[in-house]
Amino acid sequence: MVWKKWTSRILMVGGLSLLAACGSESRPAEVIHSQAAGDVALLIEREDGAGPYVESTAERFRVVASGEAIKSVRWSANAGAVEPAAERVTWTLPTAGSASLSVFVETESGKTAEGAFHFNVVAAPLASSSAIDTGPDVTGSSCDIAFDSTGNGHVIYTNDTHNSLWYASWDGTSWTRELIEGPGFNNGGVFVVKGVLAVDPVTGTPHVAYSKGTGSLATATTRVGYATRVNGTWVREEVDAAVVMRFSLALNPAQAQRPVIVFSTNSTGTLKVATRTAANTWSTVSPSAASLSLTSDALFDATGALHFITHQNASGYVNQSLQVLRGSTLESFPLKTSTTAPWLATAWAPDSHLLALSNNISEGEWNAIEDIAVGTPAASSTRRVSTVDYKYASSDLAYGGGKPVVALRNGTALALGTTDAQGFWTYTQLGTVQDSSRPSVAIRPTDGVPHVCYQRDGKVSFQ
Repeated sequence: MVWKKWTSRILMVGGLSLLAACGSESRPAEVIHSQAAGDVALLIEREDGAGPYVESTAERFRVVASGEAIKSVRWSANAGAVEPAAERVTWTLPTAGSASLSVFVETESGKTAEGAFHFNVVAAPLASSSAIDTGPDVTGSSCDIAFDSTGNGHVIYTNDTHNSLWYASWDGTSWTRELIEGPGFNNGGVFVVKGVLAVDPVTGTPHVAYSKGTGSLATATTRVGYATRVNGTWVREEVDAAVVMRFSLALNPAQAQRPVIVFSTNSTGTLKVATRTAANTWSTVSPSAASLSLTSDALFDATGALHFITHQNASGYVNQSLQVLRGSTLESFPLKTSTTAPWLATAWAPDSHLLALSNNISEGEWNAIEDIAVGTPAASSTRRVSTVDYKYASSDLAYGGGKPVVALRNGTALALGTTDAQGFWTYTQLGTVQDSSRPSVAIRPTDGVPHVCYQRDGKVSFQ
Protein backbone atom coordinates (compact mmCIF):
# COMPACT_ATOMS: atom_id res chain seq x y z
CA MET A 1 0.00 0.00 0.00
CA VAL A 2 1.53 3.32 -1.07
CA TRP A 3 -0.14 6.66 -0.45
CA LYS A 4 2.53 8.93 -1.95
CA LYS A 5 6.09 8.37 -3.03
CA TRP A 6 7.40 9.43 0.39
CA THR A 7 4.85 7.65 2.57
CA SER A 8 5.57 4.30 4.13
CA ARG A 9 4.42 0.90 2.89
CA ILE A 10 2.67 -1.47 5.30
CA LEU A 11 4.11 -4.94 5.80
CA MET A 12 2.21 -7.94 7.11
CA VAL A 13 4.76 -9.75 9.27
CA GLY A 14 3.66 -12.72 11.39
CA GLY A 15 0.02 -11.56 11.33
CA LEU A 16 0.91 -8.04 12.59
CA SER A 17 -0.68 -4.99 10.97
CA LEU A 18 1.39 -1.77 10.81
CA LEU A 19 0.00 1.57 9.72
CA ALA A 20 1.70 4.87 8.89
CA ALA A 21 -0.14 8.00 9.93
CA CYS A 22 0.73 11.22 8.14
CA GLY A 23 1.60 13.54 11.02
CA SER A 24 -0.72 16.49 11.05
CA GLU A 25 -3.42 15.00 8.78
CA SER A 26 -6.83 15.34 10.39
CA ARG A 27 -8.41 12.21 8.85
CA PRO A 28 -8.81 9.21 11.17
CA ALA A 29 -5.86 6.87 11.35
CA GLU A 30 -6.31 3.78 9.25
CA VAL A 31 -5.77 0.30 10.72
CA ILE A 32 -5.10 -2.71 8.55
CA HIS A 33 -6.63 -5.70 10.30
CA SER A 34 -4.99 -9.08 10.36
CA GLN A 35 -6.75 -12.00 8.71
CA ALA A 36 -5.97 -14.37 11.62
CA ALA A 37 -8.13 -14.39 14.74
CA GLY A 38 -6.45 -13.32 17.94
CA ASP A 39 -3.70 -11.24 16.31
CA VAL A 40 -2.72 -7.86 17.78
CA ALA A 41 -3.44 -4.85 15.58
CA LEU A 42 -0.92 -2.03 16.04
CA LEU A 43 -1.14 1.56 14.91
CA ILE A 44 2.12 3.40 14.29
CA GLU A 45 1.68 7.17 14.24
CA ARG A 46 4.11 9.76 12.98
CA GLU A 47 4.24 12.61 15.51
CA ASP A 48 4.97 16.26 14.69
CA GLY A 49 5.88 15.52 11.10
CA ALA A 50 4.50 15.98 7.62
CA GLY A 51 5.64 15.68 4.04
CA PRO A 52 8.68 13.72 2.85
CA TYR A 53 11.08 11.88 5.13
CA VAL A 54 14.32 13.88 4.84
CA GLU A 55 17.76 12.50 5.67
CA SER A 56 19.26 13.61 9.02
CA THR A 57 15.82 14.68 10.28
CA ALA A 58 14.74 13.46 13.73
CA GLU A 59 11.32 11.84 13.23
CA ARG A 60 9.14 10.78 16.18
CA PHE A 61 6.80 7.78 16.14
CA ARG A 62 4.34 6.20 18.59
CA VAL A 63 2.99 2.67 18.62
CA VAL A 64 -0.50 1.82 19.98
CA ALA A 65 -1.96 -1.67 20.47
CA SER A 66 -5.63 -2.05 19.58
CA GLY A 67 -7.54 -3.16 22.67
CA GLU A 68 -4.37 -4.16 24.50
CA ALA A 69 -2.22 -2.62 27.23
CA ILE A 70 1.45 -2.58 26.21
CA LYS A 71 3.92 -4.17 28.61
CA SER A 72 7.17 -3.62 26.67
CA VAL A 73 8.34 -2.29 23.32
CA ARG A 74 11.64 -2.78 21.50
CA TRP A 75 12.61 -0.51 18.57
CA SER A 76 15.37 -0.96 16.01
CA ALA A 77 16.33 0.38 12.58
CA ASN A 78 18.57 -0.79 9.76
CA ALA A 79 20.32 2.61 9.65
CA GLY A 80 20.26 5.98 11.39
CA ALA A 81 20.15 6.61 15.14
CA VAL A 82 17.28 5.29 17.29
CA GLU A 83 16.38 6.77 20.69
CA PRO A 84 13.56 4.67 22.21
CA ALA A 85 11.30 5.85 25.03
CA ALA A 86 8.78 3.06 25.74
CA GLU A 87 5.91 3.36 23.20
CA ARG A 88 7.66 6.30 21.50
CA VAL A 89 10.84 6.48 19.51
CA THR A 90 12.93 9.25 17.96
CA TRP A 91 14.63 8.10 14.78
CA THR A 92 17.26 10.30 13.14
CA LEU A 93 16.88 9.27 9.52
CA PRO A 94 19.86 7.94 7.54
CA THR A 95 21.03 9.15 4.14
CA ALA A 96 18.75 9.12 1.11
CA GLY A 97 17.43 5.72 0.03
CA SER A 98 15.37 2.90 1.54
CA ALA A 99 15.30 2.52 5.32
CA SER A 100 13.29 0.46 7.80
CA LEU A 101 12.09 0.90 11.36
CA SER A 102 11.20 -2.27 13.27
CA VAL A 103 9.12 -2.72 16.41
CA PHE A 104 8.52 -5.65 18.77
CA VAL A 105 5.62 -5.40 21.24
CA GLU A 106 4.61 -7.53 24.21
CA THR A 107 1.19 -6.84 25.77
CA GLU A 108 0.10 -7.23 29.36
CA SER A 109 -2.01 -10.24 28.29
CA GLY A 110 1.12 -12.01 27.05
CA LYS A 111 0.65 -11.49 23.30
CA THR A 112 3.62 -10.52 21.15
CA ALA A 113 3.91 -9.03 17.69
CA GLU A 114 6.65 -7.58 15.50
CA GLY A 115 7.04 -5.98 12.12
CA ALA A 116 9.06 -3.68 9.87
CA PHE A 117 8.07 -0.26 8.62
CA HIS A 118 9.67 0.90 5.35
CA PHE A 119 10.54 4.46 4.29
CA ASN A 120 11.76 6.25 1.22
CA VAL A 121 14.23 8.79 2.63
CA VAL A 122 14.98 11.77 0.40
CA ALA A 123 18.11 13.93 0.31
CA ALA A 124 18.15 17.01 2.49
CA PRO A 125 17.40 20.05 0.33
CA LEU A 126 19.75 22.99 0.57
CA ALA A 127 18.39 26.50 0.57
CA SER A 128 18.87 28.34 -2.70
CA SER A 129 21.97 30.50 -2.79
CA SER A 130 21.52 34.10 -1.73
CA ALA A 131 23.79 37.03 -0.94
CA ILE A 132 23.79 37.97 2.75
CA ASP A 133 25.15 41.44 2.01
CA THR A 134 24.03 42.91 -1.33
CA GLY A 135 25.93 46.20 -0.95
CA PRO A 136 28.58 47.41 -3.41
CA ASP A 137 31.59 46.31 -1.31
CA VAL A 138 33.53 43.07 -1.59
CA THR A 139 32.55 40.87 1.35
CA GLY A 140 33.04 37.38 2.70
CA SER A 141 36.64 36.27 2.11
CA SER A 142 36.26 35.14 5.74
CA CYS A 143 32.95 34.09 7.30
CA ASP A 144 31.69 31.92 10.15
CA ILE A 145 28.18 30.51 10.56
CA ALA A 146 26.28 29.10 13.56
CA PHE A 147 22.68 28.39 14.63
CA ASP A 148 20.96 28.70 17.98
CA SER A 149 18.49 26.15 19.35
CA THR A 150 15.49 27.95 17.79
CA GLY A 151 16.96 27.67 14.28
CA ASN A 152 17.94 31.32 13.89
CA GLY A 153 21.12 31.76 11.87
CA HIS A 154 24.15 33.85 12.84
CA VAL A 155 27.01 34.81 10.54
CA ILE A 156 30.05 37.05 10.92
CA TYR A 157 31.97 38.10 7.84
CA THR A 158 34.64 40.51 6.69
CA ASN A 159 34.02 43.54 4.54
CA ASP A 160 37.14 43.24 2.41
CA THR A 161 36.81 46.65 0.82
CA HIS A 162 37.07 48.49 4.15
CA ASN A 163 38.65 45.77 6.34
CA SER A 164 35.79 45.71 8.81
CA LEU A 165 33.85 42.95 10.57
CA TRP A 166 30.07 42.52 10.25
CA TYR A 167 27.37 40.39 11.85
CA ALA A 168 24.22 39.12 10.15
CA SER A 169 21.24 37.35 11.73
CA TRP A 170 18.70 35.20 9.87
CA ASP A 171 15.13 34.56 11.07
CA GLY A 172 14.49 31.86 8.47
CA THR A 173 13.45 34.37 5.82
CA SER A 174 15.66 37.46 5.72
CA TRP A 175 19.00 38.78 6.93
CA THR A 176 19.68 41.74 9.24
CA ARG A 177 23.22 43.17 9.21
CA GLU A 178 25.21 45.12 11.82
CA LEU A 179 28.77 46.50 11.99
CA ILE A 180 30.90 45.00 14.78
CA GLU A 181 34.32 46.60 14.29
CA GLY A 182 36.20 48.59 11.68
CA PRO A 183 37.88 51.91 10.99
CA GLY A 184 36.29 54.67 13.08
CA PHE A 185 36.67 58.25 14.29
CA ASN A 186 37.50 58.76 17.97
CA ASN A 187 35.91 55.45 18.95
CA GLY A 188 38.92 53.13 18.94
CA GLY A 189 37.79 51.36 15.77
CA VAL A 190 40.58 49.71 13.75
CA PHE A 191 41.02 47.39 10.80
CA VAL A 192 39.98 43.74 11.18
CA VAL A 193 41.74 40.76 9.59
CA LYS A 194 39.41 37.89 10.48
CA GLY A 195 36.94 36.73 13.13
CA VAL A 196 35.43 33.62 14.71
CA LEU A 197 31.92 33.19 16.09
CA ALA A 198 30.34 31.28 18.98
CA VAL A 199 26.61 31.48 19.79
CA ASP A 200 24.89 30.74 23.09
CA PRO A 201 22.53 27.97 21.94
CA VAL A 202 19.74 28.94 24.35
CA THR A 203 19.77 32.76 24.37
CA GLY A 204 21.14 33.19 20.85
CA THR A 205 23.69 35.73 22.11
CA PRO A 206 26.60 36.00 19.65
CA HIS A 207 30.19 36.13 20.89
CA VAL A 208 32.99 37.12 18.52
CA ALA A 209 36.78 37.00 18.70
CA TYR A 210 38.80 38.75 16.02
CA SER A 211 42.28 39.90 15.09
CA LYS A 212 42.78 43.62 14.53
CA GLY A 213 45.53 46.15 13.84
CA THR A 214 46.80 48.89 11.57
CA GLY A 215 49.38 49.11 8.82
CA SER A 216 49.83 46.54 6.07
CA LEU A 217 47.52 43.78 7.24
CA ALA A 218 49.54 41.15 5.41
CA THR A 219 52.51 41.84 7.70
CA ALA A 220 51.09 43.92 10.57
CA THR A 221 51.27 42.81 14.17
CA THR A 222 47.69 42.15 15.21
CA ARG A 223 46.10 41.63 18.61
CA VAL A 224 42.96 39.79 19.64
CA GLY A 225 39.69 41.57 20.38
CA TYR A 226 36.29 40.42 21.60
CA ALA A 227 32.75 41.63 21.00
CA THR A 228 29.29 40.62 22.13
CA ARG A 229 25.81 41.96 21.57
CA VAL A 230 24.21 43.47 24.70
CA ASN A 231 20.68 44.92 24.50
CA GLY A 232 20.96 45.37 20.76
CA THR A 233 24.36 47.10 20.89
CA TRP A 234 27.78 45.64 20.15
CA VAL A 235 30.20 45.93 23.08
CA ARG A 236 33.90 45.63 22.17
CA GLU A 237 36.65 44.66 24.60
CA GLU A 238 40.44 44.37 24.61
CA VAL A 239 41.58 40.85 25.49
CA ASP A 240 45.39 40.83 25.39
CA ALA A 241 48.09 43.12 24.04
CA ALA A 242 50.23 40.25 22.71
CA VAL A 243 50.68 39.61 19.00
CA VAL A 244 48.18 37.05 17.76
CA MET A 245 48.33 34.87 14.66
CA ARG A 246 45.94 32.00 15.37
CA PHE A 247 42.98 32.05 17.74
CA SER A 248 39.71 30.34 18.56
CA LEU A 249 36.67 31.10 20.72
CA ALA A 250 34.58 28.65 22.78
CA LEU A 251 31.79 28.96 25.35
CA ASN A 252 32.06 26.98 28.58
CA PRO A 253 28.74 25.18 29.27
CA ALA A 254 29.86 24.35 32.82
CA GLN A 255 30.21 28.08 33.60
CA ALA A 256 27.05 29.62 32.10
CA GLN A 257 28.54 29.82 28.58
CA ARG A 258 31.51 31.93 29.71
CA PRO A 259 33.65 32.97 26.70
CA VAL A 260 37.21 31.63 26.47
CA ILE A 261 39.71 32.58 23.75
CA VAL A 262 42.68 30.34 22.97
CA PHE A 263 45.45 31.96 20.93
CA SER A 264 49.10 31.85 19.94
CA THR A 265 51.23 34.96 20.11
CA ASN A 266 52.93 33.94 16.84
CA SER A 267 53.39 30.87 14.67
CA THR A 268 55.82 29.22 17.12
CA GLY A 269 55.10 31.26 20.23
CA THR A 270 53.58 30.83 23.62
CA LEU A 271 50.05 29.48 23.84
CA LYS A 272 47.59 31.51 25.92
CA VAL A 273 44.08 30.94 27.23
CA ALA A 274 42.00 34.03 28.10
CA THR A 275 38.80 33.68 30.14
CA ARG A 276 36.22 36.45 30.44
CA THR A 277 35.53 36.70 34.16
CA ALA A 278 33.36 39.85 33.97
CA ALA A 279 32.48 42.60 31.52
CA ASN A 280 35.75 43.96 30.06
CA THR A 281 37.75 41.73 32.43
CA TRP A 282 39.90 38.86 31.17
CA SER A 283 42.14 36.40 32.98
CA THR A 284 44.96 35.13 30.76
CA VAL A 285 47.18 32.13 31.50
CA SER A 286 49.87 30.17 29.64
CA PRO A 287 48.99 26.53 30.38
CA SER A 288 52.27 25.12 29.02
CA ALA A 289 55.91 26.15 29.25
CA ALA A 290 56.58 24.48 25.90
CA SER A 291 56.50 26.46 22.67
CA LEU A 292 53.09 25.35 21.42
CA SER A 293 51.06 26.96 18.64
CA LEU A 294 47.30 26.67 18.28
CA THR A 295 46.21 24.80 15.18
CA SER A 296 42.49 24.00 15.65
CA ASP A 297 39.11 25.25 16.78
CA ALA A 298 38.71 24.96 20.55
CA LEU A 299 35.79 23.01 22.05
CA PHE A 300 34.49 22.48 25.59
CA ASP A 301 32.90 19.26 26.72
CA ALA A 302 29.93 19.20 29.11
CA THR A 303 32.21 19.07 32.16
CA GLY A 304 34.06 22.27 31.22
CA ALA A 305 37.25 20.59 29.94
CA LEU A 306 38.72 22.60 27.07
CA HIS A 307 39.98 20.69 24.00
CA PHE A 308 42.20 22.02 21.22
CA ILE A 309 45.07 20.85 19.00
CA THR A 310 48.55 22.36 18.91
CA HIS A 311 51.71 21.86 16.92
CA GLN A 312 55.35 22.08 17.91
CA ASN A 313 58.28 22.38 15.52
CA ALA A 314 61.09 19.84 15.90
CA SER A 315 63.96 19.35 13.45
CA GLY A 316 61.98 20.51 10.44
CA TYR A 317 58.89 18.50 11.34
CA VAL A 318 55.65 19.46 13.05
CA ASN A 319 54.34 17.38 15.94
CA GLN A 320 50.59 17.71 16.48
CA SER A 321 48.93 16.92 19.81
CA LEU A 322 45.49 17.08 21.31
CA GLN A 323 45.53 19.25 24.44
CA VAL A 324 42.88 18.93 27.15
CA LEU A 325 42.80 21.63 29.81
CA ARG A 326 41.00 20.39 32.92
CA GLY A 327 41.02 23.25 35.40
CA SER A 328 44.71 24.22 35.55
CA THR A 329 46.03 20.82 34.40
CA LEU A 330 47.02 20.41 30.75
CA GLU A 331 46.88 16.85 29.39
CA SER A 332 48.23 15.80 26.00
CA PHE A 333 47.72 13.07 23.44
CA PRO A 334 50.09 12.87 20.42
CA LEU A 335 48.62 12.92 16.93
CA LYS A 336 50.55 13.00 13.65
CA THR A 337 54.00 14.28 12.70
CA SER A 338 54.34 15.96 9.30
CA THR A 339 56.07 18.77 7.45
CA THR A 340 53.04 21.09 7.56
CA ALA A 341 50.52 22.19 10.17
CA PRO A 342 47.22 23.19 8.53
CA TRP A 343 44.35 24.50 10.60
CA LEU A 344 41.91 21.86 11.87
CA ALA A 345 38.16 22.36 12.13
CA THR A 346 36.73 20.40 15.07
CA ALA A 347 33.32 19.03 16.05
CA TRP A 348 31.95 16.73 18.73
CA ALA A 349 30.50 13.35 17.81
CA PRO A 350 28.74 11.05 20.31
CA ASP A 351 30.56 9.23 23.14
CA SER A 352 33.34 11.84 23.56
CA HIS A 353 34.61 11.50 20.01
CA LEU A 354 36.38 14.64 18.79
CA LEU A 355 36.53 14.98 15.00
CA ALA A 356 39.26 17.15 13.47
CA LEU A 357 39.33 17.99 9.74
CA SER A 358 42.41 19.40 8.03
CA ASN A 359 41.72 22.73 6.30
CA ASN A 360 43.68 21.58 3.24
CA ILE A 361 45.50 18.43 2.14
CA SER A 362 48.03 17.15 -0.33
CA GLU A 363 46.64 15.01 -3.14
CA GLY A 364 45.46 11.66 -1.84
CA GLU A 365 46.37 12.37 1.78
CA TRP A 366 45.16 9.62 4.10
CA ASN A 367 44.75 11.30 7.48
CA ALA A 368 42.59 14.22 6.39
CA ILE A 369 40.15 13.68 9.25
CA GLU A 370 40.91 12.50 12.78
CA ASP A 371 38.38 10.63 14.91
CA ILE A 372 39.75 10.88 18.45
CA ALA A 373 38.04 8.94 21.24
CA VAL A 374 39.02 11.26 24.09
CA GLY A 375 40.01 9.45 27.25
CA THR A 376 40.51 10.52 30.85
CA PRO A 377 43.34 11.28 31.16
CA ALA A 378 43.92 12.47 27.60
CA ALA A 379 46.93 10.17 27.26
CA SER A 380 44.53 7.20 27.24
CA SER A 381 42.77 8.49 24.11
CA THR A 382 42.70 6.52 20.86
CA ARG A 383 42.41 7.73 17.28
CA ARG A 384 41.46 6.66 13.77
CA VAL A 385 42.29 8.58 10.61
CA SER A 386 40.43 8.57 7.30
CA THR A 387 40.31 10.10 3.86
CA VAL A 388 37.72 12.73 2.87
CA ASP A 389 38.40 13.60 -0.77
CA TYR A 390 41.38 13.24 -3.09
CA LYS A 391 42.25 16.91 -2.78
CA TYR A 392 40.80 20.17 -1.53
CA ALA A 393 42.13 23.62 -0.71
CA SER A 394 39.87 24.75 2.13
CA SER A 395 37.21 23.18 4.32
CA ASP A 396 35.00 23.24 7.41
CA LEU A 397 33.30 20.59 9.54
CA ALA A 398 30.04 20.04 11.44
CA TYR A 399 28.31 17.00 12.94
CA GLY A 400 24.61 16.20 13.15
CA GLY A 401 22.07 13.49 12.47
CA GLY A 402 24.57 10.79 13.33
CA LYS A 403 27.18 11.73 10.72
CA PRO A 404 29.82 14.33 9.85
CA VAL A 405 29.17 17.05 7.28
CA VAL A 406 32.02 18.83 5.49
CA ALA A 407 32.20 21.84 3.18
CA LEU A 408 35.07 21.41 0.71
CA ARG A 409 36.46 24.07 -1.64
CA ASN A 410 38.76 22.96 -4.43
CA GLY A 411 39.76 25.98 -6.49
CA THR A 412 36.47 27.70 -7.29
CA ALA A 413 34.29 24.58 -6.82
CA LEU A 414 32.37 24.09 -3.56
CA ALA A 415 30.93 20.73 -2.46
CA LEU A 416 29.03 19.52 0.58
CA GLY A 417 30.11 16.07 1.74
CA THR A 418 28.53 13.60 4.15
CA THR A 419 28.59 9.84 4.68
CA ASP A 420 26.14 7.16 3.59
CA ALA A 421 24.96 4.17 5.63
CA GLN A 422 28.23 2.33 4.87
CA GLY A 423 30.44 5.25 5.85
CA PHE A 424 31.45 6.26 2.31
CA TRP A 425 31.53 9.95 1.48
CA THR A 426 28.86 11.35 -0.84
CA TYR A 427 29.18 14.81 -2.38
CA THR A 428 26.71 17.49 -3.44
CA GLN A 429 28.09 20.24 -5.68
CA LEU A 430 27.06 23.72 -4.53
CA GLY A 431 28.45 25.68 -7.48
CA THR A 432 31.31 28.10 -7.92
CA VAL A 433 32.86 30.19 -5.16
CA GLN A 434 35.72 32.62 -4.80
CA ASP A 435 39.17 31.07 -4.94
CA SER A 436 41.35 31.53 -1.82
CA SER A 437 38.26 31.90 0.40
CA ARG A 438 37.21 29.54 3.20
CA PRO A 439 33.64 28.25 3.59
CA SER A 440 31.92 27.65 6.93
CA VAL A 441 29.24 24.99 7.58
CA ALA A 442 26.69 24.50 10.38
CA ILE A 443 23.61 22.29 10.81
CA ARG A 444 20.30 23.92 11.65
CA PRO A 445 19.00 22.01 14.70
CA THR A 446 15.31 22.51 13.97
CA ASP A 447 15.32 20.64 10.65
CA GLY A 448 18.74 18.95 10.43
CA VAL A 449 19.63 20.77 7.19
CA PRO A 450 23.28 21.86 6.73
CA HIS A 451 23.94 25.41 5.58
CA VAL A 452 27.12 27.09 4.42
CA CYS A 453 28.42 30.64 4.13
CA TYR A 454 31.07 31.44 1.54
CA GLN A 455 32.20 34.11 -0.92
CA ARG A 456 30.71 34.11 -4.42
CA ASP A 457 31.23 36.89 -7.00
CA GLY A 458 32.73 39.08 -4.30
CA LYS A 459 29.70 38.76 -1.97
CA VAL A 460 29.26 36.85 1.25
CA SER A 461 26.62 34.24 0.41
CA PHE A 462 24.40 31.67 2.11
CA GLN A 463 23.10 28.32 0.98
